[in-house]
Amino acid sequence: MRITNRMISDNSLNDLQRILGEVMAVQEQLSSGKRVNRPSDDPFATHRAISSRGAVMVLEQFARNVSEIKGWVSTTDYALSNVIEALREVRTLAVQAANGYLTGTDRENIALRIDEFRDTIMQLSRQEYSGRYVFSGTRTGEEPFEWTGTDAVYHGNSERIKVNIGPGAELAVNVTGEEAFMNIGASGTNVFKLLYDLAQAVRAGDHQAVGGALLGAIDDAMDKVVERLGVVGSATNRLERMESLLSQLVERERTLLSEAEDVDIAEAAMNLNLKESAYQASLAACARVILPSLLDYLG
Repeated sequence: MRITNRMISDNSLNDLQRILGEVMAVQEQLSSGKRVNRPSDDPFATHRAISSRGAVMVLEQFARNVSEIKGWVSTTDYALSNVIEALREVRTLAVQAANGYLTGTDRENIALRIDEFRDTIMQLSRQEYSGRYVFSGTRTGEEPFEWTGTDAVYHGNSERIKVNIGPGAELAVNVTGEEAFMNIGASGTNVFKLLYDLAQAVRAGDHQAVGGALLGAIDDAMDKVVERLGVVGSATNRLERMESLLSQLVERERTLLSEAEDVDIAEAAMNLNLKESAYQASLAACARVILPSLLDYLG
């Protein structure tokens, strides 16, 4: 095959373009901080990066769910803890009212205190988190209880609110008003009706009912709320464990993402120096290889 000056020139220029492209590729890595800037740079690393980036997005959503739920559970814990304290005070008042030697004024004062605690518990049953009632089941836009003057009507439902808090992990986050405040004792009454009946019995001087069935029902109500508070505590512990786990999983995926697509700055800087030196050497070589031809002497 005959070698012409045109062939030598074209090959030299092609080599220069190739080396210059390599220089530009390394410069792009340094400016972007990424070893992989397009899928063709490294198809396998690109697949790993896409997978890790998607995993980070999913895990961060789980983490946001956990953070939101912790606020809900904390609100529930606050409400139930204060309900227990109110019922303890009511129990103390009931024990005092069971004393047959109290005057009518004493009984009325105790009854008024019981009414105040009933109102307090009603207010606690209407606790909200982010504008949603925590004891209404899935009907979070409706107040759970309405006081009619002698009884309470429940407007919520018995449905549980379930939220995904991790890969394959679901948690029921709510305590319904039915679970916490209703179906108390053998009569199946609610805590508000119970306190109303207690206050009326105190006013009437019915010491036997106050110190007997009503006092026992108060104990049942306390046991019911304590049980629900224990469930809330278990949910809190699970959320804290999941929060720690999600943090570790996100950190791991971010590390894998960095390994897949981030550039080693020191290595890239050294590669740039080598590529630039090669480019300068190619320029010098081309200047010597492309020698004058016969056409330079004609004319």
